[in-house]
Amino acid sequence: MARRRRSNNTSKRVKRALRKVKPIWILKIILYGLGIYSFLYCQREYQLTLISFKTVVITGVVSGVIASLIIEREIKYYIFSIILLGSLCMGILFKVNRTFIHKKEEKFKMHILDKALRSAKLDHSQVAIEFDDFDRDIVIGGDQEFKLAPAQFLILTARKGGLGYYIITYKELAEK
Repeated sequence: MARRRRSNNTSKRVKRALRKVKPIWILKIILYGLGIYSFLYCQREYQLTLISFKTVVITGVVSGVIASLIIEREIKYYIFSIILLGSLCMGILFKVNRTFIHKKEEKFKMHILDKALRSAKLDHSQVAIEFDDFDRDIVIGGDQEFKLAPAQFLILTARKGGLGYYIITYKELAEK
């Protein structure tokens, strides 16, 4: 019988503790968890999408500020909230761009502006290109690193996304 009383006391304690938790905190935990996931998703999608870093940062900060003003009431949490909620908004935009992708592939032959070989500081070799008035670093896979030294051009095969930003499907280095 003592065992049952302990179970009842434990369940009463749990119920009291759950009553103290406000629903807004549960919503915030879910949103911030999605924000962390979206931050990692945005890093991966940015590598595959031809979009300027400036556009990503401005859109993320503006949407993060607006979402933070709506959700957060305490100023001390704004920076954390702006980063995570901005990442959530950017993740949604990247997902819309990828979801409504066009079937037609386009090829772009771009002049390589700069090359960076894999080193202790860089995980992958990179080339810098200019696309639509912004510079962009493109990661080169290990299967094409031997072509990096003589290459002068990068041929990108890409599809236009739902928001108009191209998604890279294949990269190839070329000498001419």
